[in-house]
Amino acid sequence: MFQILIRAIVIILAGVVAIERASAQETPPKSRSYELEKVHLAKRDNAYVLVHTITSTTSKDRFWALFEVNNVDGSRKCEWLKVVEPKQRYRFECPVEPTAGQKYPSRVRVFSDARLRLTDREVFYEPIFDITADRVSAAAAVSDSTGTVVPDGTFDAIELPLPAIFKPTWYRRVDKGFGMRAYENSGDLTVSADQLLFTDGKKTVRIPYNQILSVRWEPLPNDIANHWVVVRFKNEEGKDDGIAFRDGGRIGLRGDTGPIYQTLRRAAKQ
Repeated sequence: MFQILIRAIVIILAGVVAIERASAQETPPKSRSYELEKVHLAKRDNAYVLVHTITSTTSKDRFWALFEVNNVDGSRKCEWLKVVEPKQRYRFECPVEPTAGQKYPSRVRVFSDARLRLTDREVFYEPIFDITADRVSAAAAVSDSTGTVVPDGTFDAIELPLPAIFKPTWYRRVDKGFGMRAYENSGDLTVSADQLLFTDGKKTVRIPYNQILSVRWEPLPNDIANHWVVVRFKNEEGKDDGIAFRDGGRIGLRGDTGPIYQTLRRAAKQ
C-alpha cells in the first residue's frame, strides 16, 4: 500500500510538471513514429484557419490523435479524434477570426492505444497561438496536396455496446473546492442510450442527454494533474452546471478514463 501511495504521488507531481511545461510549448515535441508540425495560420478561400498537421513515419503502427482548438475563455472551437494510419499525413483546419490580439489555445494528445490510456500517451502539446497583423498578412493559401483534411468533429472512437458500465468511477462537481481527495464520490457510472447514471449507494446522479451541452476531457481547477470527463449541462432549474468523471481503478492509477470519454461523448451526440 505504501508503494502504491508513493507511486501515486510521483505520478501526480510528474503530471503537474508536464502540464506546466506543455503550457509554455512553442515547438511540438519529437517522436520516432510521427511528426507534429508547429501550429500555424493559413487561408482557405476567403477564410482564415488554424492548422495542425500530423504525419506518420512508421510502416505498421497506428496511433490515435486528439486535437482541440479552444477559445481563450476555454470554450471549444474545433475538435477531432483521428486514427493515424501508417505513413499517412493529416491536416486539421479550424476557422478562426483574423483579428490581432485574439488567442487560440490548442491541446494535442497522441496515444498508442485505442482506449486512450493516459499511461500510453506519446505526446502532450499545448501551444497558444496569438493572432498578429504580421501573421495574418503572411498567411498562405492551404494546399490540398499536403495531406488529408480531417473534417471538424471527426471522432474515430471505440464503440462499446450500451448500456456500458464503468466501475469504480470517480465523481466530482466541476466547481468542487480544494480538498485532499481529487474526487467526491466513487461508484458506478452507467452510460445508456438516453442518459448517464452515477450511483455509489448513497448518491444518485441522472442526466438525460437532451440536457447535456458538452462532453470534454480536460484538467479541472484544483486538480490540474488529472484529466476528467467533464459533462456540462442544464440542471433542473435551467442553469448551467457541470460534473466530472474519471476512472477510479487502482486508486486512480489504472488510467482507463479514455473509454468513459469515448462512450459518453458518442452516446450524448447521437
